Amino acid sequence: MDILIPIVIALITSVFGPVLLEWAKSKFRRKPQPDPMPDAIKYNEQIEHQLDVILSELDCDQIYIAQFHNGGHFYPTGKSIQKFSVFYEVTTPSITSIKGIYQNIPVSLFNKPLAELYEKGEILVPDIETDPTYGLETFCVDNKYKSCYLLSLTDLDGRIIGVMGIYYINKKHKIVKDEWIFVRQKIGAIGNIMSNYLHSKR
Repeated sequence: MDILIPIVIALITSVFGPVLLEWAKSKFRRKPQPDPMPDAIKYNEQIEHQLDVILSELDCDQIYIAQFHNGGHFYPTGKSIQKFSVFYEVTTPSITSIKGIYQNIPVSLFNKPLAELYEKGEILVPDIETDPTYGLETFCVDNKYKSCYLLSLTDLDGRIIGVMGIYYINKKHKIVKDEWIFVRQKIGAIGNIMSNYLHSKR
């Protein structure tokens, strides 16, 4: 009897030990997280395609999309600092890009135009020299803009999640009715693309 007990224990261990070990591995193994990169690439391609279409249709020189984000915290309360960055931009070949310059910009530096955008949803400056610029004079002059249009991008709940800028540098241009219909359709499409991506679980 004394000999049988070690034999039985050894048998149980040899048979059930590996099974229990595999069960434990499968039970506690960390599940691989889904790769967010393919979704991000597809999303970026969709946005850039829309901007390319607008650039071509309006015959403008530059289009960008700036998005709002948390850019740090105030001392000593820890309250979030609201900033924006240019995430997407398309230009004609001769135009200098501004995307690398306008990163992590405090909202306070452009408070007047942003207040106008929040109230009316758009800023229209067909002629920089004669029309109101809502605090954008230096910005427009520094970048040699002749005509400037800013439009808010909203999510499905109507909250502003970004701003689209449409600029003319080589000529002045007043956007006409048919062009506005086209632009507002694209604004709605881009807002939906952005909102769906930002609210997706992945």
